[in-house]
Amino acid sequence: MPLLRAARLLSVLLLCLAPLAHAGKPGATPPAGTVFPSPLLHSQDITYSVVLYHPTPPKGDVVAEARKLLTSNHKKLAGTWKRGAPAPEVDVRSVPTEDIEHLEEYYLRYFARRLSDEERKRLMGARHATRLSFHVPFAKRNESLLEASRFAHQVAAEHGAFLWDAETREYFAPQHWKQERLDNWNGGVPFVQTHITVHVYGEDEDVRFITLGMVKLGLPDLVVEQVPRSMTQEMGVLINGVAQLLAEGLELSSDGTLNVDLARVKHVRARGQLEARTQKDARRSMKLRAIEARRDRGDPENHLLELSFPGSGTPHERQLAALDTLFGKKPDNITPVEPGDAELEAVARKARTRLNELRPRVEKGLHPPEQLMVKAGFRTDDGSSEHMWFEVTAWEKDRLRGTLANEPFGVSGLRRGSSVSVTLPEVDDYLYTRPDGTEEGGESSRILMRREEGR
Repeated sequence: MPLLRAARLLSVLLLCLAPLAHAGKPGATPPAGTVFPSPLLHSQDITYSVVLYHPTPPKGDVVAEARKLLTSNHKKLAGTWKRGAPAPEVDVRSVPTEDIEHLEEYYLRYFARRLSDEERKRLMGARHATRLSFHVPFAKRNESLLEASRFAHQVAAEHGAFLWDAETREYFAPQHWKQERLDNWNGGVPFVQTHITVHVYGEDEDVRFITLGMVKLGLPDLVVEQVPRSMTQEMGVLINGVAQLLAEGLELSSDGTLNVDLARVKHVRARGQLEARTQKDARRSMKLRAIEARRDRGDPENHLLELSFPGSGTPHERQLAALDTLFGKKPDNITPVEPGDAELEAVARKARTRLNELRPRVEKGLHPPEQLMVKAGFRTDDGSSEHMWFEVTAWEKDRLRGTLANEPFGVSGLRRGSSVSVTLPEVDDYLYTRPDGTEEGGESSRILMRREEGR
């Protein structure tokens, strides 16, 4: 009797990197692939910026008023950087009109996702801007980041400006900035994932992860290479967990290993999110290797630490083993179905017709959030059939190729993330995410869930 799965919904954490080139690299960077030097884990000299975009000409002298506000309400930042006794300092200045680049709507769809269409239009029309540049010692990184976030929010709110985090490249309205950057602190510890962003991009079956914004905490940005598209959610959770641990004081051993213990996360909300992802069989701790990451176009101007996974086998197999160790194996719902099920066969015929219509888009290449998943049967060890979902990464000649999204129950030769391929007549269903994020398909999953609820 064939076994069928309901759809496992996947989402990419952020869209492809915008076409931004980096101007240089941090000094004294070791070659890619070598052990990450422990002295580079912490930057003693932290700099970052927030730019305020004024959609209408500001009233009054924004720079003078901001400087006055700094000395009266935000004294923790109103110091002077002195050799041997550095104190947080802020530079406030207007951005020359000729230096304010026109913002494209396409770009803002990626980096101003929290803004409404009307807010984006107003932001695109901004011809005035104020830059807030922060210079902070590592010893005061957390308290300074909180105060800097408060200061930027107050100036923006008082002058009706949008905020641009130059390190994460994200745009905010003041209310969104407050919700994400101010309302999630816990005992002086930031909820790190609201202060950074994670870019996920790639052209083939594998994608690359890289964080942006860790520089604000005096830490390197994190990289993971060669991740199957079907493992993006779990890998994103792991990266956020490691980033949180580093912000809370996780150190790098002399041999270049990080002792990642998710049970040691202190921030209440961050710990709760990790626990919600963890199965009962999870060990929750393991050692990861820290190596110097390769640089790619658009990478942040910061040291880059690549997380490397121990063990033997392919990169996919080692990543999956690490995720199983830290979070445990999440079982999929499996529903027995008799061969020749008329309702499901009708769904399959309709799916194949629609896939033929989508084929030109797939062959041209899909760009997140656009995504195509298909369900097909795979022969089990006992000779029956197990129907599973996989994300399509290519359609070559008569075969759809991609990476498996489900954990097989009875196919010992496959694991979640394995490369698979099928012909169109083998497809049972499809799930297509359109460029605007809406979805179609997945009818077989709704049928199976309806039947399960009726038992």
